[in-house]
Amino acid sequence: MRKTNVSKLYETYPHLTQIDELWGTRDCREYLKRLMNDTRDGHRRGFPGDHARTILRLLMEHDREFPQFEESITSDWRAAVGESRGEVQG
Repeated sequence: MRKTNVSKLYETYPHLTQIDELWGTRDCREYLKRLMNDTRDGHRRGFPGDHARTILRLLMEHDREFPQFEESITSDWRAAVGESRGEVQG
């Protein structure tokens, strides 16, 4: 059961109820991440602060509950550094 209160978020943005359908999946994490980033070449206005914080809380809660879908920044960084040095990842 999710702890983050989404009632105001869903009241203002009813299409975001899709989060409930995706909860617990890799697709949910990707969806939440896309909501927090500009995917419209600078034409996205973004969410008001309260709603942005709710989405961020949802992302953090999802990562805590389903760590298998969380991206590993450290391993991504190591892979990028290795590639820049010409090392082969195995």
